Amino acid sequence: MEYENYEGYIKNLDEFAKSVLVETFNIGASRAADALSEMTGLTVNITVPEIDITPIKSVPEKVGEDIKIAVYIQLSGGFNGHAFFFMDFKDALTMFDLMMGMSPGSTTKFDEIVQSAVMEAGNILISAFANALSEFLGTEINQTPPNLAIDFPPAILDFALADIGQHCDYTMLLKTQMTVEGVEFREHFMILPHPFSMKKIIDTLLEGFV
Repeated sequence: MEYENYEGYIKNLDEFAKSVLVETFNIGASRAADALSEMTGLTVNITVPEIDITPIKSVPEKVGEDIKIAVYIQLSGGFNGHAFFFMDFKDALTMFDLMMGMSPGSTTKFDEIVQSAVMEAGNILISAFANALSEFLGTEINQTPPNLAIDFPPAILDFALADIGQHCDYTMLLKTQMTVEGVEFREHFMILPHPFSMKKIIDTLLEGFV
């Protein structure tokens, strides 16, 4: 499929296709929540209320303008794309406190111990989601070791967006809602698939409704 066709395909997804995607991604989000809950012993809930088809150039501003913490894993094999778990510093410290059984606000420094815990949490979330997607597609999805970045969103996203931008000027963002022990987090769990991988998901989904 040529560049122009990817562009039109993604921009013109109908509401039925979007709703089926949301349902599928919620299965992955539930798996991710269960995995994090198992690791921490905390009650974790993650949902994907909607997806956002957006121009690549608009992605950084949707994440936010302030410096963020991000866990990044590249996906390849049967599904190609980029996965990010973005957090604000305050939310990262709060998550660490909850994971350690402390009251939110106890930790005030984002030191190496906190960084390690946040990276592990992001790794578990992304890996569980990717594994659920792998089962759904019936194909192996390879994952790179997780990397932790602390920077402004444009700098963190630069490589991934440039990679996707070779094929299409639009991408798909998962809008997520996450709570841990009833505490809401303003995080961004993002899967940025290559256009052909996104089309593969959609085509596989819609085959079940033909």
